[in-house]
Amino acid sequence: MNYLDATILIVDDKVANISILEDLLRMQGYNNIYNTTDSRTVLELYHTLNPDILLLDLMMPFLSGYEVMDQLKLVIPKGSYFPILVLTADISRDVKIRVLAAGATDFLSKPFDLIEVGLRIKNMIFTRSLYLKLEGQNLNLESKVRERTKELEENNKELIISKEKAQASDRLKTAFLNNISHEIRTPLAGILGFASFIINPEITQNEKEEYYTVLKQNSERLTNTVNDYMDISLITSGNLVANFELVDIFFILQTLNNDFYEQCNNKDLKLKLQYIANPIGLKLETDKELLIKALSKIIDNAIKFTPKGSVTIGFDLKDDQAIFIIKDTGIGVDLQAQKQMLEIFMQENNSITRRYEGSGLGLSITSGLIKLLKGTIHFDFDNIAGTSFFVTLPILADN
Repeated sequence: MNYLDATILIVDDKVANISILEDLLRMQGYNNIYNTTDSRTVLELYHTLNPDILLLDLMMPFLSGYEVMDQLKLVIPKGSYFPILVLTADISRDVKIRVLAAGATDFLSKPFDLIEVGLRIKNMIFTRSLYLKLEGQNLNLESKVRERTKELEENNKELIISKEKAQASDRLKTAFLNNISHEIRTPLAGILGFASFIINPEITQNEKEEYYTVLKQNSERLTNTVNDYMDISLITSGNLVANFELVDIFFILQTLNNDFYEQCNNKDLKLKLQYIANPIGLKLETDKELLIKALSKIIDNAIKFTPKGSVTIGFDLKDDQAIFIIKDTGIGVDLQAQKQMLEIFMQENNSITRRYEGSGLGLSITSGLIKLLKGTIHFDFDNIAGTSFFVTLPILADN
């Protein structure tokens, strides 16, 4: 970890002290600096920001620095190194001893010696980076030991199943870490930033409405992302169970049409229903909620990647197989990307991932759900005509 990339949290009830420290840190090249004058918010900020160092005033209203450290002791993992630099005007021996006993890494007396402050912060962050590196090496070593153990017990059927689940979990965690920075931090930063703007008494009503819209959009994006991570986790771990029942096919199609009509209308897209076979009166043995979720992911994807034209929801019936068809007139997808699009956290390429927000989990969730519903999914891509998705399910599930 580059020490200049460290996240620094300053807690002081005096705005002037915070300004001095922030100016010093920014001059030294630090960019990720956060602050609060309300000591009651420290615990929440710790969970939200995951800071690398805490600069903590000792005497504050609401909660003192001692009380803040008592709270942090309950949530900081045992054995971890989280530096707390206490800032105090009282440098008596009793205070020094009490501060260190409470969990502080070090302390500085006010008024600050800015050079000393900078050097102490740099040294603490460097020590934390070494700890995190060592922790990562230990985790890597533990992982290699587990893999070797599993190879030696390869003939054990139950262990093979456990190994497959562990590998799926590792892939999920790796993908999660690769995507968490953009897909969670970005909307979270928007929420935190505009939340502070919206309470400014000097802004106009129009500005408040604009800020509220941004907050709502970022909140919805964050909620959708977290829901996607939860869904793929359940699917990958095999903990999602389908509850089969007889479902009206026409109801499914009408529900999808109603759910996405407004979203298409907002993009000036036409949403069409197109039936090759008449769905009225037909029943399908499936899990209604999971099927709607799976098809919704495809439709949402189609709308996202269709700048103009239409999205069509269709239905056909063939050899006791219900076929749901989702067509769009969007940008299409390279044929070589078909397999990747069903993998966790994959979109067609990195440029699309950055142009279109989202975790990239939509189609992998759909694929897992359709497989759970004993169905299949395949694609028909055309860079000119758009994309068609075909979801095929047996009318009667073989339970």
